[in-house]
Amino acid sequence: NGEREKITKMKDKVIEIIKNACAIDEEVTPESELKLLSLDSLSFVGAIVEIESYFGIECDDGLIMNEYLTVNDLINYVGRKIDEKQEI
Repeated sequence: NGEREKITKMKDKVIEIIKNACAIDEEVTPESELKLLSLDSLSFVGAIVEIESYFGIECDDGLIMNEYLTVNDLINYVGRKIDEKQEI
């Protein structure tokens, strides 16, 4: 199914971007808690900018790491933003 493949690719890319933003090489999974990763707020903002650029979306101003407990929460948010973009 093409749609499922797109979703899997999107999840993998978000995880890759978060992993690259981490200060140390660590495992990043959808269940990873953002606050427990080696991400500071600047690294998180950098990851969000890269996500916005890669997917052609705009995240809400003031998006902060504390609003999203896990990487999966962030993946779901990105998915919603992509869906919103496609509806326009």
